[in-house]
Amino acid sequence: MSATAAGVKDLFQRLDEQQAAEERAGVAEALSESNVESEVIVVGSKGSGKSSLILGFVNKADAPKPTTALEYKYARFSSKEGSRVIIANIWELAGDTQLAQLLDVVLSPPRLARSQVVIVADLSKPGDVLRTVTYWLDAVRARVDACTREMRKTELGQAALRQLDARLPPAASAEVRRVGVPTLVVGAKFDEFEKQSQASTEYLQVMAKTLRYFAHSNGASLVYTREKDKALLGAMKRIISQHAFEQEASAAFQAEYTKGLVVPAGRDSLHQIGHPPGLDGVTDRDRLNDAWTRTFQGIFPPGADAARVDARDKKKHVVDSDAYAEEAVDVLRIQKLKELTQRAARFKAEAAAEASAAAARASAGAAAAGGGAGGAR
Repeated sequence: MSATAAGVKDLFQRLDEQQAAEERAGVAEALSESNVESEVIVVGSKGSGKSSLILGFVNKADAPKPTTALEYKYARFSSKEGSRVIIANIWELAGDTQLAQLLDVVLSPPRLARSQVVIVADLSKPGDVLRTVTYWLDAVRARVDACTREMRKTELGQAALRQLDARLPPAASAEVRRVGVPTLVVGAKFDEFEKQSQASTEYLQVMAKTLRYFAHSNGASLVYTREKDKALLGAMKRIISQHAFEQEASAAFQAEYTKGLVVPAGRDSLHQIGHPPGLDGVTDRDRLNDAWTRTFQGIFPPGADAARVDARDKKKHVVDSDAYAEEAVDVLRIQKLKELTQRAARFKAEAAAEASAAAARASAGAAAAGGGAGGAR
């Protein structure tokens, strides 16, 4: 067994797989038919703050812990009437691109229609940003294409694809080639990038325009985050919640490169972004991709980390996929859903007990009042 595979077993040590498998049907029955699940898959560069962003999304103040190969959390949203519950399964792929094959496990045909991907790039390492973003956009597209081919073979799969297409912003022109699932690019640590750039107009502008171009041309949203900036964190949460919890689309739009970017999918355009030097009026996708890449790398040369990752990727690093079998992932989801179901049942029982006690107190009070009135007569 590889070191990678050995490490990932830590993820499942807490699980009693046999018990979870036996309880699978019970959990499914316990969850109301009105309940829905969604999938949020978080990928990106190592040390970019993926775990911190997830904790911010689920409103937890816990200190981030080192991530094993694949981490799971969930968030729960209830409608105001309480008649509908949506559970967002949140998956974080650790490290950089060496575990990209785990995307095949968490982004699968049965769950594709309700999946979204969050790509986190570390702006404090600007030379690695574009490689991170384009690598994961391509990886997600390839995986979605594979799932789509499989789903087209059945009527159920075709119906799910129609549902997925309805969740995506329309590709208004040939300049947009959608990845295939709702995708958000997060430029994390904008505050550190600002310090490094020393407010250089060229640095800030090239970073912003390049990321806007690649997000827009792939049908993705884009948002910057920085430490303790509640407004930007709120913008990120609203974009994720739109697809995770079926919320209204974010109305926010901020494209000023000196400020934190907030650019929801479908709200940008090549005209608004502008063209790279020497290519005014050009709309050919390949030429624009190359030109923006050259412009970006002219200002932000690829870092040493990027060179090492590229060399490793060329060796086609292989992950022991048996250690991450989809069955094991399902086991983890089932345990978390079981915990959620038990908690909901406990809250319901406590609420019923409190209501019963309140009714008893009210009845006793009414009886006492009636007795007092009778004595007065």
